[in-house]
Amino acid sequence: MAESMSGQIVSIACALSKADEGEKALLEMICKAQEERLARTLKEGVTREDCESAFICAAAFLSAAAIENARAGGEEVSSLRAGDLTVTKRSAGEGSRRLNALREQAWALMRPYTTDGGFCFRGVEA
Repeated sequence: MAESMSGQIVSIACALSKADEGEKALLEMICKAQEERLARTLKEGVTREDCESAFICAAAFLSAAAIENARAGGEEVSSLRAGDLTVTKRSAGEGSRRLNALREQAWALMRPYTTDGGFCFRGVEA
């Protein structure tokens, strides 16, 4: 039997974020929230199934970014050596760029299927 959309979202987000068993329940809640958020932005008449691949990837990307942001606290280890012990931390800027790239990619995938939610002036005269 094929895995449900929600199950696929959790699986991909788990792989992207390298979530461990202790984070799985939190990740599942984040995935559900991101799935609902994306569903609310769909254009009228567009369903999740109409854009299934993009929807699954976008929800997973947003979820992975959210859990990484929640756990990061600004810094994360990017490398570790045992001989003469060397630990290198990734700067907050590097992590932030990576998370922003995930978010941007998610919204780029969904752009054809969603309302932009933007604001514009109409009929305004100076």
